[in-house]
Order: sequence, then structure tokens, then C-alpha cells
Amino acid sequence: MQEKWGQEALHSTARYRPGDILQIPTMKTELEALMRLQTIDGETATLRAAIAALPKRLAALETKLAAEKAAVEQAAKALKDEEALKRRQESDLKDQQQKIAKLRDQMSNVKTNEEYRAFQHEIEFAEAEIKKIEDGELEGMERAEQLAQQRKAAESELADAMKAIEIEKEDARAESAQQQKKLGDLTKRRAKERALVSEELLRTYDRVSTSSRATGIAYAQGQRCTGCQMGIRPQMWNQIRAGEVLTCESCGRLLYYDPAREPQPEPVVEKPKRGRKAPQAGVE
Repeated sequence: MQEKWGQEALHSTARYRPGDILQIPTMKTELEALMRLQTIDGETATLRAAIAALPKRLAALETKLAAEKAAVEQAAKALKDEEALKRRQESDLKDQQQKIAKLRDQMSNVKTNEEYRAFQHEIEFAEAEIKKIEDGELEGMERAEQLAQQRKAAESELADAMKAIEIEKEDARAESAQQQKKLGDLTKRRAKERALVSEELLRTYDRVSTSSRATGIAYAQGQRCTGCQMGIRPQMWNQIRAGEVLTCESCGRLLYYDPAREPQPEPVVEKPKRGRKAPQAGVE
């Protein structure tokens, strides 16, 4: 009768609710498969997260490389702007020199002191402009030297970054290949373990493990579900300890009990008995 009930339960399509009793003829085998399955699912979830993080990691490398390239471009542009400024200064300097030469030629034809002073004033103004331009050229030469050094340093850093990033990309591609291979192996192992478990247990396991609880099976210890840490009613606790598999009334996880995992009591150390003290000589 019990065997017939177990076969009916094995092929039943009813969904288990928290508190239901699951009695399957091959329960021990199925529980062991479920525990292995949960371990595999945990490893798979971790691996999938690592695989999903890989594109972000590669994108971060590309962002880093783009920043290094931008630094080189910025240094090159600053140096180019400085060279353009130098050309303008050279042109302005030439214009002022030509202006002074022209004014000196015109001074030879002046007839009054007032005209002479006017030409002299214009020449002094042009000479002051020349001094400002020459001072600017000296400052520009210093800036150009610094910018050239900055560009050289940026180009060196870019070359180093390109080499390092290419190595990281190769490592990432190799790691990705290993991860995909491991994922394939886990998928095969998962299918193998699921084949050992009844559809009813799998439905309960899948329903809970794919929720926010993340796991579908938990060990019952100390009259508590170790998955949600909620207490178990005394009757249920006795049933679980007797070998039945129940679903936690709080979280819905499948609960199982393993006496081997229970903490063992510390051995009692007997104290040595104290012997009767021997009477001293001469004392009755």
C-alpha cells in the first residue's frame, strides 16, 4: 500500500505547499541529488555573474585606453596651439619692426618739433609692443618645451597602456573560454542530477530556488530551518527527524535532517576517585 502511494506521489502533478509531507520511495537518493544540484546551481549562478561582468570589464579597459588617447591628443593640440601663437607673435614682431623703420624714414622729412615728437611717440609705442611680443615669445618657448615633454610622456603612457590592456584582453578572452567550458560541464552535471529527482520535488525546489530565497533545500537543525532561521513546530520536527521531508512553513524550502551533522556531545571525563588516606604509624 505504501509502495503504491509512493508511485502515485512520484507521478502526481500537484504542487507542494509549505508544510506538505513528501514521501518518495527513493527519497535518500533524491535528497542527495538535490543537495548536489543546489551546489551546482550556486556555482552556476556565480559563474554566470562572472561571465556577465566580463563585457563590463572589457568596456572599462576600453574607457581607460580612450582616456590615455585623449591625454595624448590634448597634449598634441596644446602644443599645436602654442606653435600657432608663436607664428602670430613672429608676424606681429615683424609688423612692428617694419612700422618703426617706416616711421624713422618719415621723421627725416618733418619740419616742426611737434611732428617730430609725434613720430617719436609712435616709435616708442612700437618698441614697447616689440618688448611685449619678445617677452611673450620667451614665455611661449618655455610652455612649448613643457608641452613637448607632456606629449612625450603621454605617448609613452599610451604605449604602455596599450600593451597592458592587450594582455588583459587576452587574459579575459582565455578566462571567458574557460568559463564557458565550465558552464557547459555544470549544465551537463545539472541535467544528470535533475534526472535523479522526481518532478514534484523539482517543482518545489525550482519554485523556491528561483525566488529571492535563491536556495530550494535547507538542513533542519536545532528545531529550526537553517535557510530562514525560523522555528519548526515540534510535530514537524519529530517527523523530519524520523526521515520525512517537509517543506518549511515559513520559506517553503525542502527540509531534511542528517544526524551525522548534529553536534556531538562532549565526552564526560570522570574524575579519579580519591583513595582512603592510610593511617599513620603508631596511631590507632
